[in-house]
Formats: sequence, C-alpha cells, structure tokens
Amino acid sequence: MENGEFLIKTRDFGEIPVSKENIIHFPKGIYAFEDIKSFVLISPLGENKFPMWLQSAQSVEPCFIVYNPFEVFGGYSPLADNEAKSEIGFEDGDELVYLAIAVIPQDYKKTTINLKSPIVVNKTKLRAVQVILEQDYPIRFPVFEKGDG
Repeated sequence: MENGEFLIKTRDFGEIPVSKENIIHFPKGIYAFEDIKSFVLISPLGENKFPMWLQSAQSVEPCFIVYNPFEVFGGYSPLADNEAKSEIGFEDGDELVYLAIAVIPQDYKKTTINLKSPIVVNKTKLRAVQVILEQDYPIRFPVFEKGDG
C-alpha cells in the first residue's frame, strides 16, 4: 500500500484501501451516529458517479447510500445556515457539496432520498455536517418516477 493509505472494512465491499486525504471529518457525526466522526465516499460506479456509499472509516457500520440531490430534484436549492458553514470551516472559494441519504427498500424502484436533512460537505477542507433545512423539502422524495427502471 502507498504512503498515507490504510485498509478499512466496509459493509458492502470488504476491505478496501483509502487515502488519509480522502477522509471526511464530521465534527458532530451524523444524526443517530454522533460518535462516528470519519467517513469516506466510495464511488463503485466510477469517480463522481451516483449513487455513492458514505462509509464509516472507523467501523463497518454505519454506511449510507447517498445521491446528489440536484440530479434527482432539479428545483433543489438548499441554504445551509451560518452555523453549519462555520462548523465545516467554510470560507469564500471553498466548494460545498450536498449529499442526500437514501432509503432503499427491497423494491429498489421505491427508493427515496431525504431532501430535508442533507449532508453538507466542504470539499475543500473535507469537513461535513448533516443539517435540517428550514426550507420545506420532503424527508422521503422518490428517486425513480413511477414506471422508470
């Protein structure tokens, strides 16, 4: 393994090498998983292709499947508040990325994403926070339109 890489155990991909430069730090964790502070994005469909897996770098669980909410819901325009931006060290010029956690039932065509509580990632500093938006977005927004495959 190259310098700066180490192995993590994943829920869906076994052991994989990750670079320390790809670890995303969550100062407050994710809701219901506040003790887990380090995650990595896994993109099995190709770099920057969604869905992606947001995998704990500390343990096999938790692991979340995430989508780019802008690709699913064209009218999405979330506004992270100043507290959230401060928590992830946001400064002018930093790149923010929003991720929506998916719920994937046995019938994957009924997959939904949470637009109300996205994860906001400061891609420049690799710091992230999950927020609850004041805007009126659904918690369960369907990813696939009826009849889509």
